[in-house]
Amino acid sequence: MTSCLGPKKIDRWIAEKYVDPPVPIKKNHNQIVILSGLPFPAAKFSTTESNTSHMLPLIVYWQFDYKNTTTLNPQIPVNIFTTTVFSYASHGLQQKLNGQRIELTIEKIPTKFAIDDKGHIIWVIYAFSWEYLTVLPEERDLVVSYKVFDVNNQQMKQGTVTITSPDKPIDVHMFQSLKKKTWAFLDQYDAGIAIMSKHIVDKLVTEL
Repeated sequence: MTSCLGPKKIDRWIAEKYVDPPVPIKKNHNQIVILSGLPFPAAKFSTTESNTSHMLPLIVYWQFDYKNTTTLNPQIPVNIFTTTVFSYASHGLQQKLNGQRIELTIEKIPTKFAIDDKGHIIWVIYAFSWEYLTVLPEERDLVVSYKVFDVNNQQMKQGTVTITSPDKPIDVHMFQSLKKKTWAFLDQYDAGIAIMSKHIVDKLVTEL
């Protein structure tokens, strides 16, 4: 796997998965403003870097950890967050605002995951090798700060809400497609961002 897997291939898989360019979606809401200043090249879906660590080259046994770490364009989860919050706002947030305006700033959002390849080789005349591949999250927290303004644009309240990602590692077994498993992780990731976004709204309803 390590001989054919690299950053360019993974970035290509991600571009094939999302297809549409990661540009800010144009949505408006009278009572909710969503801001994000997370930087990233607008034209790119992701950036992947490879790293080999934990090398253990003994006489008859080798062990290594080959990891490709991907950073997604933050606009991908920000778009999911924006769409989810606007559509879910009617579940209590709009009623709680009661004509006031809330400004949400995304301070941190999960964007990193890794394809981790733990390999083992035993040299006894011939080489016997086996690997354990896992697609796993590298970041967990969604952090959103908020400010509430009254009808006269006077700030009434502020605070910060943090939610932890529900994403779980996905193992890749023998004869399974790593590309499909990566896409399965991204499906889980997108759903996880939507779930966290709803939890943010629920917490805001409680705090306001």
